[in-house]
Amino acid sequence: MSRKFAIRFALFVGLILLINTILDQSFKAFSVHNILNEKMDEQFTEYNDTLKFLALGNSHNCINTHILDKSFNYGSPSENYIQSYYKLKHILETTGKKPEYLLLQSDLSSYGEKISNRYEYNSYWIKYIDYIELAKVKDDKSILTKWIEGKFFSYAGNYKDIQLSIVYRIKMKNIEMYNGYRPHRDYKNFADEPNKRKTAWNKAQLILSGDVYFDEAIKHYFDKMMQLCQEHNVKVILIRYPLTREFDEEEKKIVPADKLYTEVENIASRYNIYQGTFDYHNLYFDNPEYFFDPDHLNIQGSDLLTQRLKKDIEALESNLAEKNILALD
Repeated sequence: MSRKFAIRFALFVGLILLINTILDQSFKAFSVHNILNEKMDEQFTEYNDTLKFLALGNSHNCINTHILDKSFNYGSPSENYIQSYYKLKHILETTGKKPEYLLLQSDLSSYGEKISNRYEYNSYWIKYIDYIELAKVKDDKSILTKWIEGKFFSYAGNYKDIQLSIVYRIKMKNIEMYNGYRPHRDYKNFADEPNKRKTAWNKAQLILSGDVYFDEAIKHYFDKMMQLCQEHNVKVILIRYPLTREFDEEEKKIVPADKLYTEVENIASRYNIYQGTFDYHNLYFDNPEYFFDPDHLNIQGSDLLTQRLKKDIEALESNLAEKNILALD
């Protein structure tokens, strides 16, 4: 190899690395989901009030922290139990902050194979997830490529996130956030959807799988979350968020709901920190106007749900107080 060729080759490699770095950093700066997640991290770091309620989950988690006092909504787009576990572990073991209650999303879509294999926004998640441990749990070494992607090639294959980032900037120019909560998308309404059944069917097919309705890795990390809360004395309430009637019917054609929830209950009930499940999935079956799409509440729906949740928690705590008084007597 001639010296001239070696210099040209080195310059070529350097140029490729420079272009990749520019693309990688540009995507990380442009991605609206990265921006939202980083802003949540900043707000959680700055949160100095009593942390009574910590809400985790994906975009179904719409708990309004303006309404539920002393709460922080730490849910993020496409978040699954694997990601929630590592985030919760970080919170409890490194931040010095401990919630009294963990409000954990428990929808049918929280447990399946598709959500288990959905690893988006790795450029954000690499600071929480132990990809080596995850690869061992899943017995899949290719998981390690997710760390490489997040570290050096965050833009690879993420064209949909670029599209969504553009839509967010056009449709939701001002993104407000308070204790992690940001108002849900509200630029369309499911009540106006001309073919609700077809829209619900398409969404159910996208996120659910009948072949594996309770993924082994999801089951593993759900159990680890319960163990973690037991160790730190954090009470857990599972929440099934409201759905449209059409979406509920379509997803139950795919997933055996009763069987799945029985298995979930069997795991959760092994831990005395488990306070029960608040099941709101059918709460607004007759109110499509409360939804943005088949499975996401809009701003009005989110506010109404949070008000209901607040009352139900107050009732739960009142019942617990009465039991404690009876036990002392």
